[in-house]
Amino acid sequence: MNAEEVWAFTVEMYGRDGVAPLCLELQERCDLDVNMLLFMFYLGQKGQAPHSISALENAVRDWREQVIVPLRNTRRFLRNADWDSAQKLRGKVKNDELAAERIEQELLCKVVETIPAGDPMAPARAYLSPTRFKLSQSECDATLDRLCGLMMLNQGT
Repeated sequence: MNAEEVWAFTVEMYGRDGVAPLCLELQERCDLDVNMLLFMFYLGQKGQAPHSISALENAVRDWREQVIVPLRNTRRFLRNADWDSAQKLRGKVKNDELAAERIEQELLCKVVETIPAGDPMAPARAYLSPTRFKLSQSECDATLDRLCGLMMLNQGT
């Protein structure tokens, strides 16, 4: 799988109006991995689904917990620092966090085993589900519908 193509898709989708706030709300609310969700959308748009979402989560768990989350926490801590040098450091940490997220996607690309998916929403629906997160089925469905609309993605028929 082409990691550059996946990253370009992620940056484009995340940058669309309304997508980032909704993804970040899910991240805060239920510890959703935004990279994983966007990766699922990418796969679905390519007519593929992961053979095992759990295997993907396991493959990136240590990286996420030991690298991405600490960088995110540091960046958030520095947000309220009111001196210039701390804000410069925050900018560097933000860039490092983004680089770490890109590496997570590279890991996902290396380990994913795909199967055909007739429904372009199947991978995202399987990831964003009540079995994984403390959300109701109606909350998951509404969130996915909203994200698809914001990202202007093919939802199939």
